Amino acid sequence: MAYFNNAFNKTFIANSTLATANTATSALTAGQVALVSGDDWESVALPGGAGVPAVPTGSLAYVVQGSFYTKDSIGNNPGHGGYKESVKSKGINPRFITRLWKTNCTVATQATASLQLASNCAPCGKTQFLRIDVKGSPALRFLNHNAYAIADSANVCCIDGQEFIDPTVVLAAMAKMALADPLIKPFVAESDINGLLKGAGLVLTAGTGYGVAVAQLATTAVDSLGTAITSSTRPGFVDAKVQITAITGGGATGPIAANGYLIDQAGQGYQVGDVVTIGGLTGKFTIAAAGLTAGGIIVTKTTGAVVTNAVYTIAQAVPSSAVAGAYVPSTDPNGATKVSAKVDFVGAYVDTVFGNCSFDTRDHYNAEPVEIILSQLDETGNPCNDCGVEARTPGSMQQTQGEEVIRDLIMSERYRQSPYNQGNADSARIREIEMSDDLFVAVDRKVTYRAYYIQHTVPRFNNPTGVFDNDQYVYKVYVKCSDAAAQGQLDDLFEGLAAWAGDNGNKIAIETNTVW
Repeated sequence: MAYFNNAFNKTFIANSTLATANTATSALTAGQVALVSGDDWESVALPGGAGVPAVPTGSLAYVVQGSFYTKDSIGNNPGHGGYKESVKSKGINPRFITRLWKTNCTVATQATASLQLASNCAPCGKTQFLRIDVKGSPALRFLNHNAYAIADSANVCCIDGQEFIDPTVVLAAMAKMALADPLIKPFVAESDINGLLKGAGLVLTAGTGYGVAVAQLATTAVDSLGTAITSSTRPGFVDAKVQITAITGGGATGPIAANGYLIDQAGQGYQVGDVVTIGGLTGKFTIAAAGLTAGGIIVTKTTGAVVTNAVYTIAQAVPSSAVAGAYVPSTDPNGATKVSAKVDFVGAYVDTVFGNCSFDTRDHYNAEPVEIILSQLDETGNPCNDCGVEARTPGSMQQTQGEEVIRDLIMSERYRQSPYNQGNADSARIREIEMSDDLFVAVDRKVTYRAYYIQHTVPRFNNPTGVFDNDQYVYKVYVKCSDAAAQGQLDDLFEGLAAWAGDNGNKIAIETNTVW
């Protein structure tokens, strides 16, 4: 057998899957998918799980979806009719199904970059320099080359006798200058660490068994669904540490007093609704919106073996800041209490997106996040090898975007000879007349979809002059990542197809793409 090296594609948008038998294809609602027998063009029962669908022996099956068009003809003209006809695949022979696979619902993540300076990295009388590079498709489209800027810590002064400048104000001064650069500003923003912030935003469950102590208590956290939070389940997450300063009850141990705690280490990566357990006992914080820190500068103070940290915004940490909660810099950051600091940035590029009325399939949509690279430079412009620790994590785009789905659907409809007008001054009006706007009701361009794929072949039994004697077809069935019920129904359909193929001597497994 020879196969054409490309497959014919067809797109379906599913919001439910019919699992019962004897429903005609004309009765399917918009977005409802069914497996249909070619004998009577009615749906077959799907047992669920690995049960074999009730397709009659020797019959072909069809994947059918109810039409999204609201009218059957344009202007009641029967010569331009048939739009409410259901969307059908080619006939599927279970012995000729070659692949079944689905993608993961991958959400977008921002690129991050950080620079950390130790307590002795900023000697008085020397200017520090920060280089920030922005790479990726958004920067190239904006400038035709990658973007970079160099910021410095000039005008940060020392008092008499001071040996080192507090690295917090150095980093804040450089970060403020970098983010004000017109080439950097569209792509990068100050990060929000989202550590714990003492106050009314942390709803305290007092618990019992706590004592007043200098020692810091470790914490653990679960999300609003009760799932444990770790750096694996939530990248970048760091547990906070808490010190108990007052208890109630008058004994040696007891419940935590209403204001009887300090957040010694703010942690990182918390979200509203998370529940934080203190010291492995019964005391807890439930996080409300006001319980999270704002800002991207972490100041760490180390006195002996005791380490504490706090989070500030760049505006709070710049020299001579006058904003509320301004940071008070140390005049001896390398003394008995050593002060180090870290500044965090995130990718913040937002692409221009046109609405449905002016949508054009040729519009660009962003499929690559920016990459941020930080470097600490010395006064000669060379990389600083003995000070400054840089770290970065790449971002990722969500898969599959609604922008891709609507383009696939329009192309699939064009193969069915359904009209789609664009590029003319009156295209919006023509699309309204020709019902092309109904496609935008079917697809939400702002959300993420999961894609299910069926690949099968159709033999050419009379093809004496052709090189290829089999045609390949791939059917893409898209479902919203937020629609768990529809995904579960499609899982049953695909497991049924795999069981049907196996029952006919064609053992195939459903693959899951673990990359995108």
